[in-house]
Amino acid sequence: MSVNLHFANGSIRNTTISCDSLGIHYTVSKNRKVISLSRWDGRTNSNVVVGEFKLPFFRKDRIRVGPNGKWQPMRDYFDKPGMFSTSMTFRSNNGVKYTWKEHHGHLIMTRSGKKGALIKYHRNRWKSSYLEVLDSSTINGLDTILLTFLIAERKKRKRRETRTQQAEAIASGVGG
Repeated sequence: MSVNLHFANGSIRNTTISCDSLGIHYTVSKNRKVISLSRWDGRTNSNVVVGEFKLPFFRKDRIRVGPNGKWQPMRDYFDKPGMFSTSMTFRSNNGVKYTWKEHHGHLIMTRSGKKGALIKYHRNRWKSSYLEVLDSSTINGLDTILLTFLIAERKKRKRRETRTQQAEAIASGVGG
């Protein structure tokens, strides 16, 4: 049986990600150039920052994992993909290596070196988008899984936007 983590809206900069039945509640917020992911901690009755990232236009992308983590270049955090690959491989806070990649228009997460999706993102324009957790063992690593998902989805949307702009430029050049 799968678990669904619902997004309050289509944004990946300002939203909440939750599964009420499991008591999972994350908040994504943007302050200036930094996107933060916080988890609600029922024991302390407060939000705990589990990670942050910056994707500046003219500087190197940076990531900070954990409440006391140090800023580091993203290229040092993620394993290097192949030359034309858009996949992102990382080690989660549960110690397992995972990979985010596009599969038939969906972003999915697999265990590195294995086939089969562990998590699949369902983006809906008219209803709530959600992450479908197909393997419950990933729940223990949600802090870094969600942080890296936000980065992977942001980069996927940026690639799609760039392709659309290039297609429009070509179309307007052909007609003009």
